[in-house]
Formats: sequence, C-alpha cells, structure tokens
Amino acid sequence: MKSCIKMLAAALAAAVTALSFSACTKPSDEDAVSVYMPDGAPALALAQLMAESPEWDRDVEYNVVDANTIQTYVTGEMPADICVLPVNAAAKTAGDGSSYTMLGVVTHGNLYMLSSEYSEQITNENLTSLVGKTVGCIQLGNFVGAVFKTILDNAQIEYAVISDAGQASADKVNLMNIADPAKEIVPGALFDYMIAAEPVITAKTASGQLSVVGDLQSLYGENGYPQAVMIAKNSLIEDNPQFIASFIEGVKDSAEWLLSPEALPADIAAAVNSHGGANSLTEKNLTKNTLARCAVSFESAAEARQSVLDFITSFNRVTGSSLTLADKFFYGYTQ
Repeated sequence: MKSCIKMLAAALAAAVTALSFSACTKPSDEDAVSVYMPDGAPALALAQLMAESPEWDRDVEYNVVDANTIQTYVTGEMPADICVLPVNAAAKTAGDGSSYTMLGVVTHGNLYMLSSEYSEQITNENLTSLVGKTVGCIQLGNFVGAVFKTILDNAQIEYAVISDAGQASADKVNLMNIADPAKEIVPGALFDYMIAAEPVITAKTASGQLSVVGDLQSLYGENGYPQAVMIAKNSLIEDNPQFIASFIEGVKDSAEWLLSPEALPADIAAAVNSHGGANSLTEKNLTKNTLARCAVSFESAAEARQSVLDFITSFNRVTGSSLTLADKFFYGYTQ
C-alpha cells in the first residue's frame, strides 16, 4: 500500500513538474499574430480593430511604432506576422515575395501643399506657376519627395534640389528638404510652399495663417497613389488562409467605420495611442474632414497591382532606385 502511495506521489510530482516546465517554456500568447504599423495616418487603417478587438480564431497583438523604424519589423530578428508600411519600403524589404506577400493597399495619399503667401490653388493646369518658387518638402529624398518629383516629371517641369534658398533658380521648381516640420512649417517660412501630410496639415492650418493650396493626390492622378500597404508572412497565409481572409474583411470594415458617425475622434485617437502611438493623433486633429484627407480605404493586392507597379517605376526613375516586385508578391494575383 505504502509502495502504491509513493508511486502515486512520484507520478503527481512529475506531472506538476511537467506542467510548471510547460508554463515556463510555452507562453500563452505563443500563437498570437503580431501586427505592426507606423504611427500616424497608416495606423488609422486598423483603428476599429484596435478599438473593438474583434475575436478571430487567433489572438492578435497590435503594435503602433515610430514610422522611422517600421522596416525593422520586417527585416529584424522577430519579424511581424502582418505589417503596414510605405509601398516603397515594402518593395525594398519584401518585394521578391519570398517571405511576405502584399495583401492590399490601405492608404492612398495624405499629402497637401501649404502656403502663407499664396492662396491660388495649384492644379495640373497652373502647375508651372511653381517655377522659380521654393517648395519645402518633408522626406524629400524618400516617399513624399518621390511623389512630388513624379508629378513635376510627368508634367515635364524641371526641378532642382537645393540646400539653401539663395541657390534658387528662376527657371526651375526649387525643392528643399524639411527636416523639422515643427520649426520649418510655419507662417513666414523661407519656403514659398510647403508639402506635409495629414493630420499635421490640420494642426498647421488651425490658426488660419497657413492655407491648403494644393492636393498632391489630385496632381498625381484621379485616384491618388498607393501609399501604405499591408503585407503578411507567407507562412501565416499558407497555414491559416481563413484567418487572412477574415482579417482582410476586418480591415475593409475598419476603413468604412472611420468615416461613420459611430467613429468618434476621441475613440480613434485612444485606440491608436493605447497600442503604442506617440499621441500625434488627437481628438482635435481627427475631424471627419481630416480623416477623409487621409484617404484610408482597402484595395486588394490583385486590384492594386498595376498602380503599385506604376508607382514603383516612377519612384525608381526620380530617386535612382532599382526596386522590383515579383508577381507572387501580390496576394490573389494570377496571370
């Protein structure tokens, strides 16, 4: 009898030890899908999902991070399962389709031109009025600059990148980088025009001293351009296609919810900021007009493929890059 008791006690001890070891080595969120997105307008694409935490057949962890670091969540040691990032960054880090596939475009442009000196709206008909002027531009050497350079290039308008206003040419559009928007996008700045993104635009025009005088989406083309895209690990797509399909539907619904009466600015800002946002999105700068100008809407990778290819071609031309995109990078695309 004592022998049986000892054997039972030993078995129980072993079971407890095994359970303890399991608890230490297998975290409860082991199967959670990690989703990363840059702070700002791209995070708005998933705002409803972060606000309401819908139930999926997998746990989902949302992470809003500094826009300057978003690429590291694709190339780093702990890559994201799903990531939202600029289309050129997606092409650079994952365009060969070997590890990630693009699910779709989630934003289609939130760039506008400001001025405190000029009030005439800049359109494709009077774009030449920028010749001889100085245009300050955020991210001049990256995505934003590529958009504006493409607009000028398509209109066959010459431009020059300068580092000092004294270098401005009378027969070209003079482009200068804006390194510090807080200090440089101000009334009376050394630029005739300034290019920035929503929701910064709303904050900068609140005093009435700066006005929106140009819409880069309209200048680029009727439907704007692919800006932020959503990519997912190939392994996740292959292992759980139903989850991917459901998540895409959730992102579509989130984009529609954003402009609905039910989506309150305070709730939108709280949803983003509670998942790591740096409080750049606030109740004051998330008016319905601002949200509309962030151009959040989901377009499937297959539908957006040609516009993405066209944009990357233009990006390569004006930046000297050589980005390429494989057909298998586009989810759902078949030749």
